[in-house]
Amino acid sequence: MIEEFDDIERIEDDHERLIILRKRLGKSQYQFAMDLGVSSSYIGQVENYKFPFTNQLKDRINSYLRQEREIDENDIFINFR
Repeated sequence: MIEEFDDIERIEDDHERLIILRKRLGKSQYQFAMDLGVSSSYIGQVENYKFPFTNQLKDRINSYLRQEREIDENDIFINFR
C-alpha cells in the first residue's frame, strides 16, 4: 500500500508521480480532487504543468493517504466482532 507520496516510484517529477498515484488509486481527476479538498481543474492544471506542484498539495496527499490507511486497518477487524 502507498503510505506517502514519496513512495511512488523513483520518478523525480512530482507532476508525473501525481498522475501515477491517482491512476493507481483508480480515481478520476474529479474524484481525487474531491478527496483532497481541491478543485478538479486545479488537479488537471498541476498534472499538465500549468500550476506548480506545491508542498501544500503534497501535505494534502499525504494526509489523504494516512486517512485511507487508517480506514483500511479498521476494516480488517470488522469481521472479528
